[in-house]
Amino acid sequence: MTTAKTMIERFSWSSRMEHWVQMISFVALAITGLVQRYDGAWISEKLISGMSGIEVVRDIHRVFATAMMVAVVYHFGAALYRKIVLDRPRVMIPSKADATAVRGSLKYLAGRADAPPPQGRFSWEEKVEYWAFVWGTVVMVISGFLLWNPIATTNIFPGEWVPTAKVIHSGEATLAVLAIIVWHIYHVHIAHFNTSMFTGKMSRHEMEEFHPLELASIDANEYPTPPLEERRRRMRRFVPVYSFMSIVLLFGIYLFVSFEETAIATIKPAEQVEVFVPVETLPPTSTTIGPATTTTTVVPGEVSWDGVVAAFFSPSCTGCHGTSGGLDLASYEAALAGGDSGPGIVPGNSTESVIAQVMASGSHPGLLSDEDLATFTAWIDAGAAESSDATTDTTTTTSTTSTTVVSATWDGVVAAFFTPSCTGCHGTMGGLDLSSYDAAVAGGVSGAGIVPGNSAESVITQKMAAGDHPGLLSDEDLATFIAWIDDGAAESSDTTSTTVVSAGDTWDGIVAGFFTPTCTGCHGTSGGLDLSSYEAAVAGGGSGPGIVPGDPGASMIVRTMAGSHPGLLSDEDLAALITWIEAGAAEN
Repeated sequence: MTTAKTMIERFSWSSRMEHWVQMISFVALAITGLVQRYDGAWISEKLISGMSGIEVVRDIHRVFATAMMVAVVYHFGAALYRKIVLDRPRVMIPSKADATAVRGSLKYLAGRADAPPPQGRFSWEEKVEYWAFVWGTVVMVISGFLLWNPIATTNIFPGEWVPTAKVIHSGEATLAVLAIIVWHIYHVHIAHFNTSMFTGKMSRHEMEEFHPLELASIDANEYPTPPLEERRRRMRRFVPVYSFMSIVLLFGIYLFVSFEETAIATIKPAEQVEVFVPVETLPPTSTTIGPATTTTTVVPGEVSWDGVVAAFFSPSCTGCHGTSGGLDLASYEAALAGGDSGPGIVPGNSTESVIAQVMASGSHPGLLSDEDLATFTAWIDAGAAESSDATTDTTTTTSTTSTTVVSATWDGVVAAFFTPSCTGCHGTMGGLDLSSYDAAVAGGVSGAGIVPGNSAESVITQKMAAGDHPGLLSDEDLATFIAWIDDGAAESSDTTSTTVVSAGDTWDGIVAGFFTPTCTGCHGTSGGLDLSSYEAAVAGGGSGPGIVPGDPGASMIVRTMAGSHPGLLSDEDLAALITWIEAGAAEN
């Protein structure tokens, strides 16, 4: 005998556990993701602080992202089991009956029908939510991989793909959270409080109201459980298929989370050691170059591509915008032509020039400094000359006194060619390492990076001369580099020299230039640490204040520069930054 209160099993124990794993993962991802997306909001700051800082927030986000992907692998297996072993119908596939149910629901809501349309095991509302979750998972996994593995991404795609992936990832996350709040909570908890995901069962009365077609199938025993022997026979087909599929998917997840460490390795807090040693100021040493010296003074003429402008983009921009497709900044003609968005440079009209538009927008990962942008736009408006008519004036002086002439060395000159533009990739994470002299000499799998006395056999020189590497030295730096190798590749100079750092330096006068545009491409106004202004740099981000006047050891920027960040200041600039903070970190 059945009554309205008779309970009918709707979800198995395993189905309910899968739902709860997905739900907990989703909530954790939503909280830890949105506080990073809207990190300036007061509630985000409270939550980040409550979770012990941004590093912990990011770790939690990655753990639950992995858990959700593993749960998806299980879901595939459960769906295959129901189809192959139990021979259940594909109840989540949309059908013509769902289109009819949508029309019936709209008529009911409009008051043109007395009752909602009868539906089967899953209503059309539930199917919409399920396939929205499937679509959202695909988008989040793809964009998440690009963000989790930025170096691999930019080795294949243009650099713009990484910030684009960030916008897509956070936008889809916001949409998913709103859908759960507006759609799921309404249908499951407000319109009718459905307890079946807690108990696994639903009363006969509820089935008659919400899933009458499924109840009719149950009463008619349309989908009986196959006999034991038949299930065992089907299991012999299911197990190898799902085992192979799960191994492939789980291996893919392993690659996802371990492919590279660039975006997942957080910087450990600096040890409490003395990080600042005052630079000793010595009397300047000098030598007389000779009784007569010829000097060449360039008389300022018209700014040109060859004379000034090309240097704005090489090598910081041509690494991405080179010869690999799209906008090409490697030559004057290519920069004029532009790309899909229009001409890069329109002589006489900077407002119509795509490059000027992108630089002025402030949203590009790599931006020109304000001074360089002003020069660039003035050059375009003046006609965008390719070559300069500047003349040179050669004069002779009878005697000259200058600072000591120091031959190029790794410590004195060459290391700066690769920091931070190259060491972001070629750092301490494997392969060719340019973060130290010994590592650069050793090279990698392609051979010795530097062969003292033989630039032709040095792999780094070969790569630079080939011209197809994403990041290339300028012609002048490459010539200096080759001459240094052929001269013996000295690590340091025997000449005593002194780096004089003035404690009177200011943010506006010198320090801001350390971060523009190398660092502000990422640390701009898009969230997190912002280095585009003095106030923002002092405030810092989720890891603490960026600058603590008078205390470089407590300044997060100094700790980061002393660690393994992809972009690092040179030793000289770091010493100047520390001195400036120690002196009180004056703004202007």
